[in-house]
Formats: sequence, structure tokens, C-alpha cells
Amino acid sequence: MPLHFSFAPYRLLFKRPFATAHGLRDGTDALFIRAEEDGVVGYGEVTLPPYVKETIAGSIERLNALARKSFPRPGQLLTQLDTLDEIKNAPAFRAGVSTALIDLISNHRQWTVRKLIEVTGEEEPITLMTLGICPATEVAERLAELPRSGALKLKVGDPEGSSRLEQVIGLDDRRLLLDGNQGFKTMLDAADLARVAGDRLIGFEQPFGTGTDTMNDWLAEEADVAVFADESIQDRADLGAKYAHFSGVNLKLMKCGGLDRAKAMADKARQLGMQVMLGSMSESSLGCSAMAQLASEADIVDLDGPWLIQNDPFKGIDMLDGRLRLPDGPGMGAQLVGDLAFTAAH
Repeated sequence: MPLHFSFAPYRLLFKRPFATAHGLRDGTDALFIRAEEDGVVGYGEVTLPPYVKETIAGSIERLNALARKSFPRPGQLLTQLDTLDEIKNAPAFRAGVSTALIDLISNHRQWTVRKLIEVTGEEEPITLMTLGICPATEVAERLAELPRSGALKLKVGDPEGSSRLEQVIGLDDRRLLLDGNQGFKTMLDAADLARVAGDRLIGFEQPFGTGTDTMNDWLAEEADVAVFADESIQDRADLGAKYAHFSGVNLKLMKCGGLDRAKAMADKARQLGMQVMLGSMSESSLGCSAMAQLASEADIVDLDGPWLIQNDPFKGIDMLDGRLRLPDGPGMGAQLVGDLAFTAAH
């Protein structure tokens, strides 16, 4: 049976409304992609927060156009993805298609994805769980809902950031990573918050807007903090152009376009002397299990989507004693457990 695709639009819902400096939302629109050949399947995910340019409708149109092309084997399509018009200027869609193909090929061979993409690292990264922007009075309740992890990520960049941080420090002994999501307007405000965190601070992620990267140089020196890029570094070209303003980079499949590109960026970041963080855009266990294949080559893993979502249709990565655990089996190991209605691409 030749390679064919199907898709299932879905709305991932948070257990609680999730707030960042970008705004408040109750969920994230997603498109699950299934690639099938000879009765073997692979799954991929396109997850699109409201602040990105790609759309679910546009992704479906691209997949339908891709399905009308002829590719004898999934490996052939995977190697030719970047030559296709359907893939151009759509990194999240590329991530979904390439993940489905990589999962399918790995399942065919009965290999893990790690073996297929030649992941050889042996690091035990720091794991994060995220506390979104909320009133300081809710901090204790929200902390109690999160599983034990190696550290906490605290969303900041709002007027209550300092009081919320003080609450966290008083209630929890974990190390901290502050995430500004471009919410800080002045360097002094960011430096003051870093000082509140003190020696428990692992780093500060994207405190300032993407057009003000030089502000990170001052913050790193003034507050003696590692500054991680998120929105400022989307792809390999950004990495080469902007690395000097950051100590590390947060890689996300929906930004960079897939596991192959994420691995290439991680390798390049290491060569440049940067730390590597693996993140997500609130993907399900499918997308997070895909990115987790690179965990042994990262310093920090921020893949907590499965613990924040109430209607996750997949089961995959887990947390044990504060450490990330990948699922067993070939492919990504993520298993479909929800009732997704797939439609054949045409």
C-alpha cells in the first residue's frame, strides 16, 4: 500500500487558563497528522498558538496538496521536504509532516527515533514544570498541581511578577528559570527580578523584545545571569546571527521545523558555546515525546505540555523522581489513547 496521509483537527484544552506576557488562553489549536504505509503508521503534530502566522486551515490545504504528489517511500519524501512549495514558510507544518515520517520510518524498522536520527548524548537534563502568570494568592494551589521536577519555570513580565516570585521562593525549594516572553520594557526591571531569585536562578528566558537583543548583554553582566533566547532565535540563520547576545537557546519543533532541524541547531549551539533547552508550544504528549528524543543532548528540558493539558489524546513521556522518562518501544513511543477523527488527505 503506498504512502498516504490523514489528518485530525483538535483543540487542546488547558487544565487552567494559561497566561504569559503574550496574553491569556484556554487552549491551543492543533492538527494531528497520520502517515501510513503497508499498515504501519506514524504520527505528527502541528500546534499553533494564536500569536503565530500559520493556521490549521492552511496546514490542511498544504497536506492535501502534498498528498496529491507521488512519493514511492516515506524516506524519499523526508529527504525532499525542503524542495517542496507546500513546506515553504511553514515551520510548524513541516514539523508535523517530518515527525510523522520519522515516526513511520522508525516503526517500520522497529528502531527508536533516537537511533534513526543518531542521538548519542548521555546528559541527564534539568526538567522544568511551568507556573503561568496568575495572582500571587493562587501560587500555592497551582504548585500543588504540578509533579515534582528538577526546577520550575516561572512566567513573568507582568506587574505581579515580583510578588509571585517571592511566593514561589517561600513555598518551593526548586531552582528557577524566569521566562519573560518579551514582557520587560526596561533592563532594570529584569535585573531587579533576577536579584530576587538570587542563587536559585538557572537563567532568564527572552526578557526583552526581539528587536532589542543587545539589552541581554547588559542583563547578563549586571545580574550575572544566563539569558536564553526564545522568540529571538527561530531557526539556524537566527542562531548564527544572534548567538552572541545569549547564553542559551530554547529550541521548539514548531519554530524550527522538525527534529532534524532541531538536532542540527542543538549541534550548532554547542559549537558556539551555548546551552541547549528543549521547549514546546504547549504540544500534546505526541509533540513533546518527539522533542524529548533529543533530551540526552540538552541541558534543560521544558516539555511540560502533557501535565498542563486536560484532553491529551496521546500518552508518551513521563516524569519519575523529577527526571524525564521516555516511552518504551519503537518510533517515538507515543500511543494514541484518544478518539481522533482522521480524514484522508486528498
